[in-house]
Amino acid sequence: MPIQVPAPVLRAVSLGWLAFALAGCDTGSSEPDPVVYFELDAPLCSSVIPVTFQVDGSGVGADTFRVNLPPDHLRSRAFVVVAGDHVLGAAVPGGFVWPDTAVHLTPGDTLVRLLPFYCS
Repeated sequence: MPIQVPAPVLRAVSLGWLAFALAGCDTGSSEPDPVVYFELDAPLCSSVIPVTFQVDGSGVGADTFRVNLPPDHLRSRAFVVVAGDHVLGAAVPGGFVWPDTAVHLTPGDTLVRLLPFYCS
């Protein structure tokens, strides 16, 4: 003869197993997504330099760097990307273009893409 279990008890047991099963399924990493900064390296300059930034060929932002002028501003804000392979680019609008840089980033990485620049 089968055992009869009252419906409320059966539902509680079913929900308990469901919660237990879902708790064991971790679909993401506990580490944060990788972060990319762009930093101008122009020690001989004394100027204001606008720069645009690209990740994987898409424009992600722009900044105006201040080199040896108060207040100095040489590093962009953080750009959060997904883990994996990326191509980073930067350019002075209407002027100098830095070569693209291929990178591989893993969760938790912080990368600073240096942008060397010479002022004459």
